[in-house]
Amino acid sequence: MIDLEALKIALARENKSIETYQKMLVDHPGLKELLSFLLTEEEKHKVLIEKKIRELTQY
Repeated sequence: MIDLEALKIALARENKSIETYQKMLVDHPGLKELLSFLLTEEEKHKVLIEKKIRELTQY
């Protein structure tokens, strides 16, 4: 279960990054292109981590 716990930590960090970039988009509209790119990348990572968690928790 160590792998699963590591993935859960990674997922929490991805969620925090997504939240941070969303807030930054509002506060720094001049960085929209960069922040949108970073947000998209974090969302891709989140999907991959969630998929791996599902794989590890299926019986």
